[in-house]
Amino acid sequence: MENLELLSELLQTSATACENFIKSEMALNDGDVEACQKASKQGQQLIKTLIGDTFEEFQEEMETSSQDVLDYDYPNNFELIKALNNLSINVGGMLGAEDDKIEKMFAEKVQQSINTIKEIYLALFEN
Repeated sequence: MENLELLSELLQTSATACENFIKSEMALNDGDVEACQKASKQGQQLIKTLIGDTFEEFQEEMETSSQDVLDYDYPNNFELIKALNNLSINVGGMLGAEDDKIEKMFAEKVQQSINTIKEIYLALFEN
């Protein structure tokens, strides 16, 4: 696999962002507003980095073209968590792909997740 470093970075950063948003929601559930805000801010910083760097690099390297987004009700942290998780699952599929056709199929699914993450992130945090 020639894009191992890129896929590893994408997987690690998105999984860590996902974990931060889960921690944020758990802290909010516990009434710990300070911990909620801290974890949310850390997740936001990671996604901002992904949007400004890794997502673009993925699109260039994998030559993906999908403009589609995953279905979701309305932008919220849980939908963002779901999209980040979906991204991780499909990157895992790419890592396990045994031929170029399967890898390309998963790459387009990753691109859909990327598009969804961008859309939700912008609606929640850049408005």
